[in-house]
Amino acid sequence: MKLSREKILLLSHSILDYLNSDDEIEYFVDPQELRREIVHTITEEIKADENIDRLARKKIESQKRLILEGSEEWEILYRKYYEEEAAARRKVV
Repeated sequence: MKLSREKILLLSHSILDYLNSDDEIEYFVDPQELRREIVHTITEEIKADENIDRLARKKIESQKRLILEGSEEWEILYRKYYEEEAAARRKVV
């Protein structure tokens, strides 16, 4: 999923606003430092998702026969390979 820098910043502000509005949540860092960490986390997750997507597509392309993107078979394989790569990433992290 692609998100523009502006959308990521908007998300980080929304998350920080939510944290500030919930009386049960308390944090002990500068709000801007926390917002920067939120931006960093979102950005890293997007990069990881793009990498998983690239690996899943590469597996489909490496099949012996051509599988057209958008076909039912392609969608099934994509979901399967995407989940495999995501699960492998979770084991590493």
